Formats: sequence, structure tokens, C-alpha cells
Amino acid sequence: MSNPAERRTSPRVEVLGKMRGQVVSMDVPVAVREISLGGMSIETQQGFQVGSVQDFYLTLGDGSGVELMGRIVYSRLTTDATRNFYVSGIQFVDGHDEQPDHPVDGLIRRVS
Repeated sequence: MSNPAERRTSPRVEVLGKMRGQVVSMDVPVAVREISLGGMSIETQQGFQVGSVQDFYLTLGDGSGVELMGRIVYSRLTTDATRNFYVSGIQFVDGHDEQPDHPVDGLIRRVS
């Protein structure tokens, strides 16, 4: 099985603590762990059905944000020393992924 990082065409930027968001239709808070032009890794208190498409609104501390559609690639229950949470992989499906003028590009530039 190949390493997912080897299949990515754009590098991921670690942003945990710098970018937050929510799943719009479910009003579920999201902590963004990593993000790239093609997708992101998130933490939530609930899991998602693999293959489902969700609408995410992502924001920085200054309130700037962007709304993106993403397909759930995986969603796994994780435990650390203090809590249980889900880590999910999202692939953006807005038709503009991997493009330099992608709406999330400005957010990535501001946090990296």
C-alpha cells in the first residue's frame, strides 16, 4: 500500500490551531489539522460517512474565510491522553482543486 503523502500533488500545510471551521449543514465545529489545494485533514467530535460530500466553512483568527465542498475520504476514531475525537480526510470537490487560484490558496498563504 502506498503512502498517501506520496500520492498528493500539492503539499499540505500544518495549521492546527490557526484555522477553524464548521460543517455548514450540520453545524459541526471543525479543527483543521493540515490543508492543501486538494484537500485537508480535520478533527471533529463526530465521524462522517466515507464518500459523503459536505459543505465546509473555514476561517482564520481574523475572521477571513472561505466555503468549500469536500468528499470524506476517511473518518477514524482517535484517542489521545485526554479525549476521543475523529480525524477525517477531505478531498475538495469544487472543480478547482490543485489550481493556484483556488479559493483556499489565499488562506494557505496567510497561515504558512
